[in-house]
Amino acid sequence: MVRIRLMGAFAHLAGSRELHVKIRGKKTVDEILREVIPRYEEFHEKIIMINGQPARGDAEVEDTDEIKVMPVLSGGRP
Repeated sequence: MVRIRLMGAFAHLAGSRELHVKIRGKKTVDEILREVIPRYEEFHEKIIMINGQPARGDAEVEDTDEIKVMPVLSGGRP
């Protein structure tokens, strides 16, 4: 199973900090996250890690991988 660790707003929207999803073959990170996080597409900036390595949403994952995703926070004084 793909282990998905969610941070910040993604955890809030999905209702959990961690999910496990069974996939067959390969899927992209974006395909998987669209299925488990409502309004995922509204977040244009995000940090994605696959097995501890930086990745993009079009990266393919297999059933044994771990995805970690967090929204990019902004604000504060320049």
